[in-house]
Amino acid sequence: MDLYSSIFTRKSTRNFTSTPLPEEKIKEMKAFIETVKPLLPDAKISYKIVGPEMVKGVGVPKAPHYFLIYGKEQPLRNTCAGFLFQHVDLYLFSQGYASRWIGMMKPKEADADFIIGMAFGEPEKPEQRALKDFDRKSLAEISEGKDSRIDAARLAPSGLNGQPWFFIAKDGPIFVYRQKKINGLPGMMYKMTDLDVGIALCHLAVATEKSGKAFEFVISKGAPAAPDGTLFIGTVK
Repeated sequence: MDLYSSIFTRKSTRNFTSTPLPEEKIKEMKAFIETVKPLLPDAKISYKIVGPEMVKGVGVPKAPHYFLIYGKEQPLRNTCAGFLFQHVDLYLFSQGYASRWIGMMKPKEADADFIIGMAFGEPEKPEQRALKDFDRKSLAEISEGKDSRIDAARLAPSGLNGQPWFFIAKDGPIFVYRQKKINGLPGMMYKMTDLDVGIALCHLAVATEKSGKAFEFVISKGAPAAPDGTLFIGTVK
């Protein structure tokens, strides 16, 4: 299975076996990460792979491995992190493994550059889902104009399943916006909508590359007016 196919069948899990991935598979995954073109040319996102003894937090699933994802202050830092590691999420699924974004996880050793964590490993049982099983907003709720690539972005995972993105497709470019906050009491506490938009942009990138075109995202001006409650963040050219 390739990354594009994984978008339409992936399912995160909380139930991992305790068996570590073979070292060769870890090396292959690290090599894959090096091949991912960053969302912005100067983006600097780093990571560590650790075991369960190096993480803490409420509701952290038991897994053999965890990514600790870091980045110093920079333009769209969290968005760039979401973009890069959603590629990893899709890659792991395509290889028969599983992963889960974990917003409540922290490294045992505090670090101001820490962004978010991700559990990964072998699932207790392989799982996939059909399109009808995705609990997602309709295209009309998240977009204006037509571009088939938005179908892939619509299926992106997000914290609280808030789906805090909006796209305006206009004569080729796609203008990208994010919600300032998610509605409801839990949404008042949630601060990672910018990372979620990076995850959706990963899906847009994979869909773009599947069509045989190069993906390019730029921080630009001159976009259509932002829908109520959203901020413009950039353009997919």
